[in-house]
Amino acid sequence: MFTCKACTRRVLASLVNATLRLEKTSVPPRLVNATSQPREQKGRKGYSTAAASAETAKKDVLRNGQESSRRVSPQEWAARKQLQYLKDPLHIADYVRKTLAKGNFEEAAMVTRNASKDMKVTVSWNHLIDHQLQHDRLHAAIKLYNEMKKRSQLPNAQTFTIIFRGCATSSHPKLAVSEAVRIYDAMLSKDRIPPNTIHMNAVLQVCAKAEDLDSLFSIANTANDGLRAPNSLTYTTILNALRSKVNKPHDRSVDAEGNEDAKKQVVQRAKSIWEEVITKWRAGSLIIDEELVCAMGRILLMGDYHDANAVAALLEQTMMIPQGSRVAIPGSSPETAGLEGIKTYSEPALTIDNHKIKAPGAPAAAYALPGNNSLSMILSAIEKTGKTTKSQLYWDIFTKQFGVVPDANNWHQLFTALRRGKNSAQAASYLREMPTELMVPKNFRIAMSTCMRDNLNRSAFNHATDILKLMLIKLKSPDILTSRTYLRVAYSNKQYFLKKSKHDYEAAMREWGQQLAAAIDNVSKPYMMAYRECENDGPESNRKQEVVALARKMIAACDRVISSKTVSPEMEGKMILNRNSLNRVVVRHFEQMEKVNPNFRQDKEEDANFEHDEDSFDVFAKQFQQKPDRRAMRPRD
Repeated sequence: MFTCKACTRRVLASLVNATLRLEKTSVPPRLVNATSQPREQKGRKGYSTAAASAETAKKDVLRNGQESSRRVSPQEWAARKQLQYLKDPLHIADYVRKTLAKGNFEEAAMVTRNASKDMKVTVSWNHLIDHQLQHDRLHAAIKLYNEMKKRSQLPNAQTFTIIFRGCATSSHPKLAVSEAVRIYDAMLSKDRIPPNTIHMNAVLQVCAKAEDLDSLFSIANTANDGLRAPNSLTYTTILNALRSKVNKPHDRSVDAEGNEDAKKQVVQRAKSIWEEVITKWRAGSLIIDEELVCAMGRILLMGDYHDANAVAALLEQTMMIPQGSRVAIPGSSPETAGLEGIKTYSEPALTIDNHKIKAPGAPAAAYALPGNNSLSMILSAIEKTGKTTKSQLYWDIFTKQFGVVPDANNWHQLFTALRRGKNSAQAASYLREMPTELMVPKNFRIAMSTCMRDNLNRSAFNHATDILKLMLIKLKSPDILTSRTYLRVAYSNKQYFLKKSKHDYEAAMREWGQQLAAAIDNVSKPYMMAYRECENDGPESNRKQEVVALARKMIAACDRVISSKTVSPEMEGKMILNRNSLNRVVVRHFEQMEKVNPNFRQDKEEDANFEHDEDSFDVFAKQFQQKPDRRAMRPRD
């Protein structure tokens, strides 16, 4: 068998393969025992660890009074983990506040609920309630308040303040009133935390927003001389609530006659309240501020002439601002202004000894300090009563003596008062002093309308020209309505020419025509600036329609000057070219409007107004020609 090499090779190969297979399948007993023993030990060790962890979990469950089968959510696990490092209520409240600032309300609520099991975390609950009220969730905030009490977390005074102030800003005022009054009554019935002045004022603001005067005065009746002593904010809230109840100028559903009667009743009721305020103020138990004075003054402005006229007496009573002669302004300082040299007008309600040492926060004077609100109020009273000559007096007292920096509303009220008094010179003068950052188009409109009302003044047109030039400098974009009013000023300011036409009709016509020509020339620049801004706008653009309306007024003025032959031929030729250019703009605009709206018709109302202005000069001039001055013809003795 071994003589053949091939047979010998096959036999040896089979033996080697069999030996290798036997080594793989057979394991020595020693190795098996050595391998299995650690596994058994490992298994026993695992069982003992599991048993220990089960006992620990069972103890935790029994200690917390929970079922062992309940699984902990990731949020709750994270909250418990945070509480392992937060052991102080102050740190917990700070963490809740920061978490709410990030917008994670659920995590903050979970931390607060878990912390409530072992400690008092009232401040954290306050943060949660405040967060819900800031997001206008009144129901959710009240639920948190009830849950807080169920978890034995007693609310403090700040809790009620947060709830009441949140109710005042709620978008559901009637619901807020019911909740606030219910909680306030519950505080009155319990002695743990009685409501104080802050709580009472907050509830009054809730009732004022809902215009619930019955609830408001029921809360006001709970005031006393102790913990709930009324202060200036209390009376301010009551007076503002009375005014907002009847002062609704834009509500068409309100009966006008019935509303006037209601305003009279409110004025009388406010006067009776003011008597109580003055009594407490003179007794030294109440400090009057500007907000309270203006709350009473705004109610007086709703009354008749005598009530509006009493606003000046109100300022004299509470701020020592005289009604009569001018106070010496040079040399006075904002600190001492109004406190010396005015005893002839009124005596102090409370004597202040400046040599005594005062407590921190004590008032420096017994009188209210004037500000922007009181300045706007007295200017509104001046405008209503028509005593506009006092506007400059009060303006100087407030701005120079008391150092009040006028705001945009103060300037607006000043120009409104000057318009009532037809004082175009003062309007132009104050407009130059007005800060550029406060200027808006309505200021120039009011000033220009003042010049139009002041048509008996020969210099009104010059003042209007100054206002127009100032508008081009101060405003980025010229106001079209102001430019249109300027052309009306040029038409209406003709009383001087009418008087002159009694003696020389041609000279009067020539001067009036030159005034119109100057107005057209002055208004051409703002017209071109406005036209370039809206050149690419559609025909339905409001800005484009205003520019076209100005162009039509300029065309009417050009026709009047050209037909009267009151300018030189050279100027007349330029005016004809300008007139034709304006006419092309108007015709193109009307053609575009007819394409957009086939029913479009040109409005003739403005042209009719201009024709009336133009014809009126000729009518009056003819009357003066036909009726000469008889006093000049009367023979002298």
